Amino acid sequence: KRPPATPAVIKAFKPVSIRARTVITFATVDKEAILADVRGIISTQLGKELEKVAPESKFADLGADSLDTVEIMMALEEKFQITLSEEAGAEKITTVQEAADLICAQIAAK
Repeated sequence: KRPPATPAVIKAFKPVSIRARTVITFATVDKEAILADVRGIISTQLGKELEKVAPESKFADLGADSLDTVEIMMALEEKFQITLSEEAGAEKITTVQEAADLICAQIAAK
């Protein structure tokens, strides 16, 4: 299944041969665009200026409580059409960059 068409995803495909059939697979992810989208979502959810939401910013330092963090994760899941589960490491996310990195990994794995 191909990731959804979002501005954060480069539409780069590479052919892969499987049992004499050519299948198109998703090849790359635009990490900078995903980080920008993640920063925007967090900024909106917390009512913070975008400039204050740096990649190294911790959710707690931005004023997020546990409910805010859950709402951020839900907004990210909706935006990127992914599931941020405990198995994927979602409970360990504390910074903006960690969230973006996990999303990139999830999209690349699709």
